[in-house]
Amino acid sequence: MTKNLFSVMLFAFFGGCLRSLCSQVWGGFWGTIMVNLIGSFLLAFLTYRTIVKRYLASWLNLGLCTGLVGSFTTFGTFSLQSVQLLQQSFLAGVGFMALNLLGGFLLAVLGFRLAMKINRRTGND
Repeated sequence: MTKNLFSVMLFAFFGGCLRSLCSQVWGGFWGTIMVNLIGSFLLAFLTYRTIVKRYLASWLNLGLCTGLVGSFTTFGTFSLQSVQLLQQSFLAGVGFMALNLLGGFLLAVLGFRLAMKINRRTGND
């Protein structure tokens, strides 16, 4: 229990720092899109490459996925920015939401497929 908590806290610190860095590099709406797309890919890849195969200890998996990826991605900012864009322009708001949701789904599929391909290549599927 304590090991899990510390793992999530430690990785969440780094995920939050990475999120902040991405916001500075890409700014506003693009920063949100980028972290959500990268996070979608990472979560699917990590889940099917390491967690399902039990390559890492459970406390490390928890830290990586819940802590790192969880604090790196941002549903709250996505929701707020969606409302803000919808108030300014319906088309921009819908486009922003579609890019986040559809792009996130497609990158999750890509992460899954890449992990499965690596697992097959290494004889671990």
